[in-house]
Amino acid sequence: MLIFNRFSIKSKIQIMLLMASLGSILVVGYLSWSKIRGAIEDKIYNQLTSVRTSKAYQIESYFKNMRHHVETLCEDRMVVAAMVEFNRAYRELDQQYIAPEWNAASEDYYKKEFFSRLSKVIPGEPDIETYRPYTQPARYLQYQYIAKNTNPVGKKDELVDAQDGSEYSKFHSKYHPIFRNLIKKFGYYDFFLINFKTGEVAYTVYKETDFGTNLEKGPYKESNLAEVVAAVQKSPDRGAIQIVDFKPYRPSYMAPAAFIAGPIYNGPHIVGILAIQLPVDEINNVLTGNKNWKQDGLGNTGETYMIGSDMLMRSVSRFLIEDPKGYQAALKSIGTPESNMQLIERLGTSILLQNVNTPSAQAAIAGIQGTTIVKDYRGRTVLSSYGPLKLEGLDWGIIAEMDLSEAYQPVYALQRDLFIATVILVLLIVYLANVAAHSFVRPLEVMIAGARKVGEEDPSFEEVLNSRNEFGDLAQLVKEMAHGVHNQTNLLAQKNRENEALLLSILPSKVVERLKKGEERIADRIEQVTVISATIFGLTKLGANREVGEVADLLNELIDLLSQAAANHDVEMFKTIGERYIAVCGLSKPRLDHSKRSVDFALEAMDVLHNFNNRFGIKLSLSAGIHAGAVMAGIIGTKKLNYDLWGETLALANELNAHAEPNTIRVTQDLRDRLQDLYSFEKDKNIKFEEKGNLTTWVLRKGGLQDLIENLSFGLDMDDWGIEESTNEVETNQSNI
Repeated sequence: MLIFNRFSIKSKIQIMLLMASLGSILVVGYLSWSKIRGAIEDKIYNQLTSVRTSKAYQIESYFKNMRHHVETLCEDRMVVAAMVEFNRAYRELDQQYIAPEWNAASEDYYKKEFFSRLSKVIPGEPDIETYRPYTQPARYLQYQYIAKNTNPVGKKDELVDAQDGSEYSKFHSKYHPIFRNLIKKFGYYDFFLINFKTGEVAYTVYKETDFGTNLEKGPYKESNLAEVVAAVQKSPDRGAIQIVDFKPYRPSYMAPAAFIAGPIYNGPHIVGILAIQLPVDEINNVLTGNKNWKQDGLGNTGETYMIGSDMLMRSVSRFLIEDPKGYQAALKSIGTPESNMQLIERLGTSILLQNVNTPSAQAAIAGIQGTTIVKDYRGRTVLSSYGPLKLEGLDWGIIAEMDLSEAYQPVYALQRDLFIATVILVLLIVYLANVAAHSFVRPLEVMIAGARKVGEEDPSFEEVLNSRNEFGDLAQLVKEMAHGVHNQTNLLAQKNRENEALLLSILPSKVVERLKKGEERIADRIEQVTVISATIFGLTKLGANREVGEVADLLNELIDLLSQAAANHDVEMFKTIGERYIAVCGLSKPRLDHSKRSVDFALEAMDVLHNFNNRFGIKLSLSAGIHAGAVMAGIIGTKKLNYDLWGETLALANELNAHAEPNTIRVTQDLRDRLQDLYSFEKDKNIKFEEKGNLTTWVLRKGGLQDLIENLSFGLDMDDWGIEESTNEVETNQSNI
């Protein structure tokens, strides 16, 4: 408010018009922006929720269909027959001879092919003894269909008949093309036929290192394939389909794998287990819309993904698919462990590797659905829609998210448009406010200018004065007041000059300046000054023989002469009280030679009195006490100003003066030591001073000054040292003495 009061009326009018208009614009703009932002936010939330719900329905339907398909396959007569025949053929391999070179070839495959890939994604080095199949059928089958198979890794399924003449190869060539075609059509990763009693993998399509192994005792007994087999063995009822969550699967080089399995019955007898490795790609295709996120309404940053109860992803991140480097950089920025980032890069998946421990994920796993704004797993602020998935045997949630920056892009565009519109309106309002303020303030400006030109003709002022409105009446008052103020100003200026002259007559000029600036307390300590305490003898006798007026005239002239002598030496006349005369050098204007100037002034004062006596036929004499040191000076009193001096230096100068004889100057030992080369001092009696005890004093008598050292000041720039005496002044002092 104080700052506002400093503005001119014109500025205030402009500011008020601008604030009123700008306030209206901001209120309307904010309400519009807030309403549109809320509408856009609701739209994005609805869109994300719609996408999430749709994807959740597709995933739930997909898993339900997969369950039904696995259940159907378990009851299919061809699958039952295949299971029976593979079990029998597998058992016959117990009697097969395994040549040493076969074992060597299998071991060589493990070391060169399997371990070389596996070691990149697990800590340490794999050991052949850990992974080597120990049963006769497993060793036989892995040699015939893996080690001996000339197809590269990943295409071992292309071998239909091992041409070994075994019963197993006969059945393999019969069923393998059918099962291989089946998983390609349905998008399954792999297809397993497993002996129910022994847990032996009698058949797989893709022929990884789990082929032929025993899931109860073999190298993969801790895998989730073994887990789903155990679940079926535990609940072998017809149609009881079991599913296990994703885990890293070593035969697939630690790629995340999930399995679904069911029992195979041949009539009343259970003969095996059918297991399918879940198709990760198919699940991702559902969630990504076959990588068409924009068509799903998710824009450039939206995605839908699944999470498990361990808060790890169960699908692949969109950003890993679209921008692997940017995804890695985002993970690094939020402190993701380097080992996780390397696995994500090598495996090309974020399943089981990307932590999503966000409020949205926690709520989804807790069975809650809703929307919110959170930081996602990349540390970005997103709009999130979350909810649980209804999948039997799996505790998963599904989340649809979009970056807040993209979701609010229309809001930001609106903000930009509102800002541009506001700037244009403000400029227009400023112009209109300036025009309105100018038309309103111009008469006031004319009156102000006219008031300052009292006595001068001003056509503009006369025009306002003659107007028949409030401004005309105000102009008349201004005219009358201006004349009155002009007269009062002149009178006040005269009084100020008189007051200042009066103050200068009783106070130093610098003190007067400080008073004019508003200082309320003026008190200073000056470290180096010289105080002259002098007594003029004969004034009482002078007053007894002459009239008062004549005496006053004589004293005025004498004081003026002494003041002139003091000014010649930069000595300030401080105070006169009767016969007492106090002067100071170095008080208002510091001087290096203040002591010498004080002594010179005292000697000249004696000459002034001598000449004064000769002119008027009277007999006056002067004595002085001089001491140098620190003093305190300041204004004492609030009703009546009195600039006073006090301190030990003044007291000692007064004491010296009290013991001084007429026509003598009495000084202390310190002052004599400073000036002994310039003046001829005589030692005098000691005096007793309360503060310092007995003091040695010295006397300088008129005519007792020793010759000055010639050329003492030759070559010195005396003005630079604050010494204004010329050589002529020194010679004058010598001649006077």
